[in-house]
Amino acid sequence: MSRAVFFYRNIRTKQVLVCPSSTVMSATSLISTQITNPVLRPKVIRPDHWTPLVVASGFDSQKAHANLFMLAAQPGHPLTPKTSEDIRQYKLLARRNKLIADMDMVESQVAQLARSLVYIDSLASKAVPQEEVPKIKLFWEDSEWIKKVEAAGLYWPKWIEHDSLEMKRGNIVLNQELRNVVTMASA
Repeated sequence: MSRAVFFYRNIRTKQVLVCPSSTVMSATSLISTQITNPVLRPKVIRPDHWTPLVVASGFDSQKAHANLFMLAAQPGHPLTPKTSEDIRQYKLLARRNKLIADMDMVESQVAQLARSLVYIDSLASKAVPQEEVPKIKLFWEDSEWIKKVEAAGLYWPKWIEHDSLEMKRGNIVLNQELRNVVTMASA
């Protein structure tokens, strides 16, 4: 049985929560560490407002699973740095619109995932021969993010495979590979 890390996207606010298990309801304790600004934190987690953005599956060991979770759960930075014009436009926004812009974490968390995998790849290449590195599969809600990461100059390690995420009603995962994942609590 493999382990998986789930990235959930809020359909209203575009906030992202990284969860070590398949249910977003277990993420209530993770909100304060992943969404650092108390004003932006959701008061209540409603499962119908959260949909999987990407699922990283195929971890053989608890340690590899925990490492990716800890690295990917850190607040990320955008794929490309903001230009001075973007910063000027942001400063001109009204306070309410600034909060809405600050809530959009999708791009920064996808970039954080890519950077985390590159970092793990650099560590693995020094410690483990490339033949022994297990294949990690990324299941994407929107496969356009794969191209956006590559267009920004980042790369996916060789041991990463991409697949589409099959869902029903927007938040129920149908992929057979993800049906029997082990959660951190049960491992």
